[in-house]
Amino acid sequence: MNTDMQPLVSIALCTYNGERFLIKQLDSLLSQDYSNIEIVIVDDGSTDHTLDIVNSYARRDSRIRYLKNEVNLGFNKNFEKAIMLTSGDYIAISDQDDVWYPNKLRLLLDNIKDNWLIFSNSRCKSKTKQAKLLDHFNPPDDYKGILLRNYVTGHTVLLRREFLKFALPFPQKGYYDWWLGFVAAYHRKIAFLDKVLTAYRVHNESVIQKRIAARNAELEEYETVTDMLTAFSGYKNLSQEDKAFINQLKYGYQLRGVKSRSIPLIKIVYNYYRELFPNQRSREMLSKLKFALKFSKGLHANL
Repeated sequence: MNTDMQPLVSIALCTYNGERFLIKQLDSLLSQDYSNIEIVIVDDGSTDHTLDIVNSYARRDSRIRYLKNEVNLGFNKNFEKAIMLTSGDYIAISDQDDVWYPNKLRLLLDNIKDNWLIFSNSRCKSKTKQAKLLDHFNPPDDYKGILLRNYVTGHTVLLRREFLKFALPFPQKGYYDWWLGFVAAYHRKIAFLDKVLTAYRVHNESVIQKRIAARNAELEEYETVTDMLTAFSGYKNLSQEDKAFINQLKYGYQLRGVKSRSIPLIKIVYNYYRELFPNQRSREMLSKLKFALKFSKGLHANL
């Protein structure tokens, strides 16, 4: 296919001490069967040989350009910076330690249609398991389905450039991909392609694994959800009704940190069970109440 007829797809790749896996990832990006791409790499202060690897690839392929941050920005703001430096009509997000299947970009482009964001499935690549990231997953009809559990993972997404005026800036706390998923879902401009297009790695050096290892996993989840609900409630295009709902949910969720049981959260989870947990099984009244009671249990009771 003539690349002059193809829209440019920018790949925003962030690196930080990624020498172990970066070569395989760069090879997979450059082996895409969709060739009209640019790869924008922003390094967040690596102290290993990451930049040597990037530089060697950039010398061989003019589609790669890169820079190194003078100060460490953290992964949210580093991805924001990388995305803002892209120039394509579409933007794909890449971690440094995954491997893309050769048809990834082509299939995402073929299926995004008029949506702002499309995300695909991926498969875990670790020493202990080989599992799909989203198994038996049905995308929710309502934005409420992403408020408490993220299902949009950065390494699976393709974005339209026009989406950026709604999605930027990223929140300082929480996870940028969760934010992207929320904004796209809120406007009903999101699509899911249930194909495995990425092999993602789970290893001790990844950002998420380091955060979990550094503290109690349940506390990490509690603080992350609280941060995300705070960010969601501040989204500039929320209706007053939706803003009130998210603030009510945030208040109930935060009470888990100081109460043995959050009564407001019980009520919300019970009344909005299907919307908040669309991929959970259907429940009758008693089962739904038991679920709400368990979900609203005070954080200290489980530590």
